[in-house]
This record gives sequence, structure tokens and C-alpha cells, in this order.
Amino acid sequence: SATCPFAHRCWLALEELDVRPREVIMENLEDKSEAFKAEYARAAVDAEGNPSVPVLTHRGATMVESALVLRYLAETFDGAGASAASASLLPKDTVKGYYGQLFADTFQTCVPLYFKMLRATNQDELDAATKEFIGGLQKANRCLELGATARAGGAYACGEQFTIWDIMPMTFVPRFEIVLAHYRGFNLRVALKENRCDALEAWIAAVGSRPSLVSTLKQIEEIRGITVQQAFIDHFAKFVSWRA
Repeated sequence: SATCPFAHRCWLALEELDVRPREVIMENLEDKSEAFKAEYARAAVDAEGNPSVPVLTHRGATMVESALVLRYLAETFDGAGASAASASLLPKDTVKGYYGQLFADTFQTCVPLYFKMLRATNQDELDAATKEFIGGLQKANRCLELGATARAGGAYACGEQFTIWDIMPMTFVPRFEIVLAHYRGFNLRVALKENRCDALEAWIAAVGSRPSLVSTLKQIEEIRGITVQQAFIDHFAKFVSWRA
């Protein structure tokens, strides 16, 4: 799915690693094909569960769960892409890797709070969810501050090196910005400034200018035939039943 933030993780990895899959199938998550359902069921722990993307078939194995597929891609194609300057997405320094994963795992706690904001059924619920969401952002910022010495001034989660610990959280950033502004009147950038999340602001600026992200956002527009803003708004509309 071009608009799914979880599938987007693996799409970014393929771009960064300069790996061209033999075949890419885009699935309509609102009208899932029988072939997709069957492929997912072959690999899922719960074969009766709700089929989700991404699904990767490689070396005779079918794999699901975006974090696992992302890690597999990073390990399998480490420096082995089509170009001579093919990237490595695995942290070269284990201390930096520790802080990178600490940040990515902490930022990930904002995701269910994002959905909680979208699913709010009244203003009180929205206010409470927004407070929790901002608290999650502050904790993610704290992780970057804790790892500042190890990162030695680099803006990415592991310093100068762009890694899987950037890809894991970064796909949600443009979705937070676009979708929360549209449905909840929440301005992510203003919230970061008001809560002095300077390190998180710097990280967002760094990953936001990454060519792989710029390229895939443009491709989303080409695939969907609408702006990326509208594509994300449409994707998350099903989670919103109440508007202030």
C-alpha cells in the first residue's frame, strides 16, 4: 500500500539500499485481493488475522511484520545494492545503535496515541489523548538528548549515519503533520517548539530532507493521482468518527 506507514518503512529501505525488487504489488487495503489474503495467511502467526502489509517473498520464504522485514532487508542487502556506493542501514557503532533503538522504540509509543487522537469521540477525550501524545514526543526528544554525546553532533538517531532506527519512526512524521492538522487542528511543529523539543525538531528536519523520503512521497502522488496530503487524509479517514 502506497499510503501505509508500516509498508513505507520497507519501501524506504529498498530505496536507501538501492535494491530493485523483481516484482512490486500494490494492494488496496479497503478491498483486499484473495491472492494477498492467501499470501499473508501463509506467513502470519495468526492465519485468520487481518491481512496487513508489507509482505515480502524472498529466498523461498514469505515474511510479514514491517519491523522484521525492515531488519531482514538491512541485514541481507547491507552494502550490496546496485550502486557502488550502496548504503548500510545497520549501526556501525553499538553504543550509537543502543541510543538509536532507544529513540525509535520510544517514538513508536506515540503511534497508538496518534490513533487515540483520531478515534476520540469528544473534546475531553481528544484533550487527554493530545496531552499523552505530546508527552510521548517529549520522551522521544529526551532519548535524543541522552544520546547526544554518543551521536557527536549528528542529527540522525545514530549520529551521522542514517539507519533503520531512523526509518522505523520517520514514516509517521509526515502523517502526524498532515493528518492531525486536518482532523484535529494539531500543529506538530508548533507543539515541538512550545515544548522545547529541539533535538526532535533537528531529527525531523534531517530525515525530512532524505532523498528516499522525498522520492517516495512523490511516487505516492503518482500512484494515487492526488496530492500526498489528500492521500494520507483519505487513508486515515476510517479512524475518525467525530469532528469538533
